[in-house]
Amino acid sequence: MGFTKKIIYWLFVILFFLIPLILWPGTSEVFEFNKIVLMYLLTTLISGAWITEMIIEKKFIFRRTILDIPLLIFLGSQLISTIISIDPTTSWFGYYSRFNGGMFSVICYSLLYWAFVSNLDRKVALRTMYCVLGTAVIVSIYGILEHFGIDKNIWVQDVASRVFSTLGQPNWLAAWLVALIPLTFSYSIGNQKHKSLFFLLFSLLLFITLLFTKSRSGLLGFVVADAIFWILAFLKLKRNVLKIFLISHFLFLILGLLIGTQFTPSLKDFIEKPNPTTQPAGPALEVGGTESGAIRKIVWQGAIDVFLNYPIFGSGVETFAYSYYFFRPPAHNLTSEWDFIYNKAHNEYLNFLANSGIFGLTAYIILIGFTVYLFIKKLDNPFNLALLAGYVSLLVTNFWGFSVVPTDLLFFLFPAMAIVLSTEYVAPSEKKQIINNTQKIFVALLLCTTYYVLSTICKYWYSDTLYAKGKSFITQGRPDLALIPLATAIKFEPYQSIYMGGDGGISTAYTYLAIAANQGKNTVQAKEYMEEAINYSQRAIAISPVNINLRRIQFGTFITLTNINPNYIINAKDTLLELTKIAPTDAKIIYYLGLTYARIGQPDLALESINKAITLKNNYKEARIAKALLLLDKKENSKAKEELNYILDKIDPNDPTAKKTLESIK
Repeated sequence: MGFTKKIIYWLFVILFFLIPLILWPGTSEVFEFNKIVLMYLLTTLISGAWITEMIIEKKFIFRRTILDIPLLIFLGSQLISTIISIDPTTSWFGYYSRFNGGMFSVICYSLLYWAFVSNLDRKVALRTMYCVLGTAVIVSIYGILEHFGIDKNIWVQDVASRVFSTLGQPNWLAAWLVALIPLTFSYSIGNQKHKSLFFLLFSLLLFITLLFTKSRSGLLGFVVADAIFWILAFLKLKRNVLKIFLISHFLFLILGLLIGTQFTPSLKDFIEKPNPTTQPAGPALEVGGTESGAIRKIVWQGAIDVFLNYPIFGSGVETFAYSYYFFRPPAHNLTSEWDFIYNKAHNEYLNFLANSGIFGLTAYIILIGFTVYLFIKKLDNPFNLALLAGYVSLLVTNFWGFSVVPTDLLFFLFPAMAIVLSTEYVAPSEKKQIINNTQKIFVALLLCTTYYVLSTICKYWYSDTLYAKGKSFITQGRPDLALIPLATAIKFEPYQSIYMGGDGGISTAYTYLAIAANQGKNTVQAKEYMEEAINYSQRAIAISPVNINLRRIQFGTFITLTNINPNYIINAKDTLLELTKIAPTDAKIIYYLGLTYARIGQPDLALESINKAITLKNNYKEARIAKALLLLDKKENSKAKEELNYILDKIDPNDPTAKKTLESIK
């Protein structure tokens, strides 16, 4: 390889090795944010090296493949949805805290695909596969140590029960591992005895970690990938694969019995408890179970409703967190996670349908269809069998979840590997090139452009660290120290509404400072802080007008500021009225509206809102207590008793407020 191609190769090695591993506690999101920023940086460097090679070679270096047109169609669908999005900033960058899936990330994955097939050959492609598996060893070992409590005191989650290693979530880790396990099978087949044994042990290591994730979707994805690989191996490969198959699956069975799965108890639990009941740990949407299925059905119905209202191009790439609340099914109020904000449909296909419409989903399915066809046409070696099996496993796990940076890398680069592994690509001539002045100018301009893009990405990352620092200061009760890092973050990234009015944004800092100044009898300073708090909150909403969380926080800001100026209760009411337009079925918002009406002396409107909240959520204890108190104010004691008795009979028989209020009536 020439010098630039060596650079591209090593950059891909770094990409595959570091993306699954990198995390940083100093950012607002520890895992995905740092992974996607690294992906942006490496894509920029790879693209820069690729263009440099073209300038030096004086020709367009681009390898045509069967996926070019499907990939361009997919890019076009996402671009259109981004341009007409209900929140363009979110569509370009991805939902803040999730990040992956925005237009910039889709562009990067596409560039990485084309750079891989255009610049790497079979030999180096095999090396990158070794690199991916090497990273999987590190991730798996750490995941196993995690199960035994190596970092149990660091995380809020019960990580020993469901490990997530360096990927941040058990289902994400499981999906990534399942896609890689077939590669260990491919190296086990036909190798020398000691190498086959090594990769067999390797597959067991990954499988143990998969079991420790207790991911149902991951285990199902493994079953599908395992079946595809071995069926094709028996049909397509002439070498004897039966021995490896029998040994590996016997060991898998033993491990499944000893450790247990999400569907079955471990051997120890089975012996100790004749009739065991598996108790999953974690949020319902993550751990499975009846409740998880019920929630998914509701969220999926909401995604379909979004599609029906934005049928062609969707509501905008990665805007599900906003569009879902326009059409959120009332039944969501009756689930255990009724007041959570859902930023994904928890089904990759419905997510595309809601965000990008029928055009986006069709383009995505076309891309998948051509990719599967590509794999089928190239089943001439065990590696491509493994790549196909791993790719299909991603399609399975994405049905119950969504892609993240490590899994999306595999989704786009597994096909690139299959293409390169199946053909001996002839690289451009390595003869010494004489670079003229024009080429030098173009290279210099390219270096300047690359530097600018890299510095912009670094500034994006640094701004987030400033936001995380400011948020931490607010949590510690030092909003005064939060102002400088938050103001700097806004200066660097003025389009990020979360820095202004989000959770831990500068508006919150100014709100707390206003309260402190007022308590210190400094009315002038308090007024200035109040104005800044409101100003930043309004700026944030102007950038993201359908962001439900920004308006919730703005409501809290106005309520807090009523301690200084009671007239802000009117602003709080107006904020809630706007919220009911973008989240008409959210029972909590309507309940707060009722309380606000009561506070400003409009009991009839208060009772109307409280009744509506109860209609949306009939087990809303707080709303029924509020209704009982409103009825008592209206001297309708018998109706108030009915509400209180309903709470004690059907919601919470030990509720002290209901008991005390009922006793006072008697």
